[in-house]
Amino acid sequence: MPVFSRVSARIRSFWTSSRGNTGIIYALAAVPVLLGAGAAIDFARYGAAQTHMQAAIDAGALAGGAMLNVADSARIAAAQAAFNAVIAKGAADSIDIDTDFKVENGVMLAHASGEMPTSFMRVAGISSMVINGEADVILASDKKAEVVLVLDYSASMSEVSGAKVKYVAMREAATSLVNDLAAANPGKVQFGLVPFSHHVYTTLPSGYVLGASGASWTGCTQDRKYPYNLTDATPGTAAATKWGQAIAPDHASWGCDGYKTNKLVVKPLTTDTASVTTQLAAMKPYAWTHIALGVEFGYHVLSPNAPYAGGASYSDTETRKFMIVLTDGMQTEPAFGPGTVRSVAQGESNLEELCKNVKNSGITVITLAFDLDDSSTRKRLQKCATNATTDFFVANSDTDLTQAFENIKLAIANQVYLSK
Repeated sequence: MPVFSRVSARIRSFWTSSRGNTGIIYALAAVPVLLGAGAAIDFARYGAAQTHMQAAIDAGALAGGAMLNVADSARIAAAQAAFNAVIAKGAADSIDIDTDFKVENGVMLAHASGEMPTSFMRVAGISSMVINGEADVILASDKKAEVVLVLDYSASMSEVSGAKVKYVAMREAATSLVNDLAAANPGKVQFGLVPFSHHVYTTLPSGYVLGASGASWTGCTQDRKYPYNLTDATPGTAAATKWGQAIAPDHASWGCDGYKTNKLVVKPLTTDTASVTTQLAAMKPYAWTHIALGVEFGYHVLSPNAPYAGGASYSDTETRKFMIVLTDGMQTEPAFGPGTVRSVAQGESNLEELCKNVKNSGITVITLAFDLDDSSTRKRLQKCATNATTDFFVANSDTDLTQAFENIKLAIANQVYLSK
């Protein structure tokens, strides 16, 4: 066979051969797959850096805006120092960031931006991603605030949402809120905690608990009899007005001892920020879900009425009251209502009525649906919020929750620090 014919045959054989094609195809297909996976990693880094920068710029704005009777230059210096302290610990610490703090028309304005170098996306020609953060806080007046955190510690809070266990993400976000608000207005902000699941664990005067003796009683309780479980009225002599109602065994495997072991104790209002954050660090999930019970006790913690009596008068114009309610699930525990038998439906109805009463008392209610799929509960939480648009948050992951708490922090600051 002529040489040319042999060469032509070899070429035709190469192109028509199927041997090795699969390997080549997989190798070529792997390139976009690997690039996509790498881009996902870069976007995850971007999200973490963006959240970290926003937290830092929020802290800076709060620090500068909260100062009383100082020059603008001192506000700006304090804002920058607070920003630097936060940015040094987190995902954006190695990024070159430009900041801009200034005071205009009685408002502390803050902005930060930087470029995060990419890793895998460089292959596609994208060498960096821009991150931005901004915040504004109305300059402080001599206001006070009372904030109660009504937090779901039912067993489902041990599940993972995004990259973190849910109660850990909640703990971190709540701790940041407490620390930053307290630092922005030292001694002027009180905090309370109401960790709830299907009971709450608290200390009450014995006269307010059925069958209790001595000066005080400590233990687990459900709601009071209806309609007393919808108000912040102090228990009277009538048995129906008191806590510790006799009920059929509910979820008997979840005993009261678990609340004490998991540190799920109601904390009345206090300016002792360290004690609040210490308890947040110690609490762990336990048992079922009774949202209305949490709001019932949150109402009492903020109330000027006994049993806690730590709240300022509702007529005190210098004190703003806030209730932050977070849950990750629907009502699963029965409650007292107008019916003769406790039921979950009555618990849901009680939540709606309680929220009306709390808001009518002048308390700002902020609600969060955290990794919560039930649409009816979401709607109920949205309706519960003081403003359904600005005071209701949906967080589908740990990063969403962090951002929601940052927004809540600024919202509280702007209500507390209203200029006169």
